[in-house]
Order: sequence, then C-alpha cells, then structure tokens
Amino acid sequence: MVGVPRSAGCRTCIQRRIKCDEGRPECRRCRDRNVKCPGYQRRVKFYHQTPASIRSRKGKESRHVAASSAGHALIPRASMDGKLAPGLASTATDTQMKEVFQYFVMVSFPGLFSAWRNRVQINWLDFVRYHLDTSSQALIWSLRTLSVWHLGREHNDQEKILASRHLYGRGLQHLICSLRNPRTATSHWTLMAAIQLGIYEMLDGLGEKSWLIHSRGIGKLFQLRGPEAHRDGFGRTLLVAYRPFLVADAFVCQEPCFLEEQGWRAIVHDTLKFERSAGKSCQLGEIVELAFNEIVLCPGLFAQTRDFVSRTGVKSEILRESLVAQITRCRDRLVELEGQMGPLFVKYNKKKVIKWDEDTESSIPTEFAGKVSKFAFRGTRSAIAVLNQLLVLIEADMTRSSLDTKSHCPSTIWKLPAGSMASSQSQKKQVIAYDAHEDDSPDRLDQLALSMGMLAIRT
Repeated sequence: MVGVPRSAGCRTCIQRRIKCDEGRPECRRCRDRNVKCPGYQRRVKFYHQTPASIRSRKGKESRHVAASSAGHALIPRASMDGKLAPGLASTATDTQMKEVFQYFVMVSFPGLFSAWRNRVQINWLDFVRYHLDTSSQALIWSLRTLSVWHLGREHNDQEKILASRHLYGRGLQHLICSLRNPRTATSHWTLMAAIQLGIYEMLDGLGEKSWLIHSRGIGKLFQLRGPEAHRDGFGRTLLVAYRPFLVADAFVCQEPCFLEEQGWRAIVHDTLKFERSAGKSCQLGEIVELAFNEIVLCPGLFAQTRDFVSRTGVKSEILRESLVAQITRCRDRLVELEGQMGPLFVKYNKKKVIKWDEDTESSIPTEFAGKVSKFAFRGTRSAIAVLNQLLVLIEADMTRSSLDTKSHCPSTIWKLPAGSMASSQSQKKQVIAYDAHEDDSPDRLDQLALSMGMLAIRT
C-alpha cells in the first residue's frame, strides 16, 4: 500500500508542511488561523504498481524526454525578433547581404564595374541598394547565393561554399517560377537574377561547361526582350554587364552571336552619341565600344568559315569572295582600332601613371583605366589573330581544292597542309574552348569581360 501520509497531523498542516500539535478536536494552528480543522482522518489512495511496471513507466518517461530534446535540437527556437516582428530578422539579413554583395562585385568585377558605373544611368550596385524589388524571390536568392559564396571563398570556409550551392538551388526554383509567369518572365528583375545565377555557375558550377546551359537561357531572355529594352535605363546596364559572356558563349558553341544583328549593333552608335551629349564619353570608352561592335561579328565569321571549308564538292567562288571580304573588312577595322588603343594601353600601364587633365574628367577612373585598356587591347589582338587564321584556312582550302577535287575528311579541316602560307607555328594553332573553372584567380571573369569575350578561346 502506497500513498499513505507518514505524518499524524491534520490534513491542513500536512498540506502546509508544518508541524501539527495534534490537538483534539482541532489543532491549535488551525484554531489560531481561525480556520476549521479538517481532523486527522487519513485519505488512502491505492496504486496498482509492481517493480516491473515502475521500471516501464520510468523508461517511457526518459524516452519522451529524449525525443523532446532531439526535436528541440532539430527545430530552432524562434528568436525574440521573429516573434515580435517576423520580417525584422529577414530585413537585417538582406541589408547585410547587400553590403557583402558590394564587396563581391569589387573583388570579382572591379574593372567591368568601374568602366561603366559612371556611364550608365543606374549602375548595378545602386540598383541593388535602392531599387531592389524584394518581391522577386529569384533575385533575392541569387544575391544571397553570390554573397555567401564570396564569404566562403574569402575565409576559405567550405561550409559556406556548400551552403551557397543550396541557396543556388532555391534561386533556380524561384527563377523557374518567374519565367513561367507572363508578367515577370521578361522583367529586369528576372533577367538580373538569371545573370547572377549564371555568374555563380561560372564561379562554382557543377560541370566543366555547365555555365553554357545557363548562358543559353540568358541569351534567349535578351532576345525576347529585344534591343529597344536595352537602349537605356537599367536595361542598358544589364546588356553591358553580360554581353562579353554572350560572345564567349557563341565562340565556345561555334555559332553566330545574336548581338551581330543590326538592331543590337545600332545600340552602340546611339549610346556613344548619348554619352557625348551627356558629357560621359572618354576616348578609351569609345574605342572599346567600337571594337566590341566588330568583335561581335567574329563568332559568326568563324562559323561561316567552318561550314564553308567543311563542304565537299564544287564550292561557290562568289561565296568564298564574299566571306573573305567580310573577314577582311572586320579585321582591318580592328587593326585600325588597335592602333588607336595602343597609345592608351602604354599610357595607362606605365609603372607610374601620370594623371592628365582629361583623366580627371574621364568617365573611367584612372586607377582602373590601366586594366580596362590592357585586356581590351589583348581582346582586340586576339580577334585580329582569329580573323587572320580564318583567312589562312580559306586560302588553304582554295589551294587544296585546286589540287585535289576529291572530298576530304571534315575532321582535318583545321589542320593546314604543308606548303600553305601559314608558318609551322601557325599550323599547330587550333581554337581551344573556354573552361570557366580552370583559372582560380578572383577576377578571372572580370578579365574575360574586359577582353570582350575573347579570352574564351586561345589560338
């Protein structure tokens, strides 16, 4: 029998846990408190328990406590901010994210950003700071992805780098939803999110050429929006930020770039006029723009040459002459621009750069003009080399056709025959596709962008 009180006092004293004098008919303590003494009759409770049932009950209680503790460990408790103001913690996180994103841009794209921040109507960082639409979840998650990746990279923190992959997945899910919605499919925010997720693929993609899949989609978005959407405003910023990668994409895939179409090329001349009227033009900026307008033709000329040389049978001489004329015209224009760019390259890349009066008014800061001119000059020379190689291949094909009318193997079309006008060193040159992950320098994509996409191939 259990449950019987051990004290002989009244029930009131037992409940109050004080010593009872056990007076009769009522105790003195109850009398002094002026309450009715309940007496000394004991209430007995019976519990059907055995040693085995007691052990079983204790085991269940311990398991319940353990499960409860595990549940609390897996499910984080809501913070005070989260209870009182649910959006407060998220707002603070996104504010910090914007600051980290600024560092990401200045580490990964210092040259490209500085070359354009004073020339566009609204630059990338100002848009993030003051015009960010928080309702665009794809854009928010793309910013988080790059910011967390940057923190992981800077601090060599693999956990953060892995976390950025998870954030990238969330961003892709929201991007798909935005693309399926006709109201948001071609908006600035959707394209910006796609570009930022595409940049992440170049920085930390799953596959060697995984960035190309994403870039294909970005190119389609630009085409759906059309040239007029990128003539001014933030649309212009989006175009100048990603167009070098569209050229690189076209070169790697060996197909024409849609930016070679007249509507897209006309934007360059229109914006140069606008920059002059608005006082935002500078010599370096104008030369680079004109060079890009020629370089954008190169992937198409490359594809045409490949298709022409790989044909079998009798080839049209008219088509051959037309192709040679196009390549020569583009090559000569780039040679002319290279000549204008050379003195600027020397000027800005001296060990001690002298700031001239015109530099103080330049839209490209002097401290970044050296890098801009260096890689633009390199990109222009690479484009000239590619075009020269195309002319050599066409001439070699013409020589081969006159000597041997039989069809040749398409797999050997880029190997120049002995006795052609190419040197032995040139005979070994072939176009090698760009691998976004082979270079681990922090600004490797900045260099690719400033070269106008020409670092995507090596000849």
